[in-house]
Amino acid sequence: MEKPCLIEDGVYRVQLILPESLERERRELELLLLKAQRRIVNFAELHGWKDLTRESFFDRAEIYGSKETFDRALAKIAGASEQIKFPKTYSAALENRVLMAVSPALYSENYSEGIEEDSYEKLLAHEIAHRLHIRILKGNEDAMGPVWFFEGFAIYAAGQFSQDKSPLESAEIQSIISASARTSYRRYGILFRYLTRKAPIEELIEHARKADFKLWLQEII
Repeated sequence: MEKPCLIEDGVYRVQLILPESLERERRELELLLLKAQRRIVNFAELHGWKDLTRESFFDRAEIYGSKETFDRALAKIAGASEQIKFPKTYSAALENRVLMAVSPALYSENYSEGIEEDSYEKLLAHEIAHRLHIRILKGNEDAMGPVWFFEGFAIYAAGQFSQDKSPLESAEIQSIISASARTSYRRYGILFRYLTRKAPIEELIEHARKADFKLWLQEII
C-alpha cells in the first residue's frame, strides 16, 4: 500500500481506490480529499490544535458507487456482521485509518437534507473531524460525549449547515440533549453553534466527557 505523501502542513495525498465506474471522477475526488483535509487543518489552527493535524488521519481512501458495496466494506473493516443494515443516509466513515464514502452522486441522492455548497467535501471533512476530536482527547474515544455532541462537533468543524440560521426553541434543545436515538444532524449543528456562543469550544469538550454534562448545560443555556 502506498504511504501518505505530505503536500503541505496536515494535508496528504493518499492512495484512492475506486470502482471502474468512478475512474472518470478520480482527479476531482483526489482534489476533494485534499480540500477536506485543508478544511480541518484550518479549523484546527483557528482553535490552537494545528499540531494535532500534522500526522495524517488516514492512509487510504475508498469511494464506492454502490451503497450496498459500501455497507459491506464498512462492516468488514469495522469487524461487524456483513449482514448489518446501515441507514440509507449513512454515507461515510473513517475506520482503521481508511476513509470510506459513497460517491458524490449517491450521497446527494440518499441524503438530500445534506445538499449545500461543498457538501461532499464537508462530508469527508466531517469524518476527519471525528478523528481530530479523539486526538484532542488524547485518544480517549469514550470521552467524546453523547452522540449529539460529537456529531455536532464534527458538523461544526466541517462547516456543515453553517448557513442554517433556524432558531432552536428551548423545548427542542432539551429534547436533543435528552434523546438517546439519533435525530437531525442539521439540528445538531445548530445546537452546537449555539453552545459555542455560550462557552468556549475547549470548555464544551472538557465538560462533555463528564457525568454531570447535562446539568452543566442547563446552567449555560
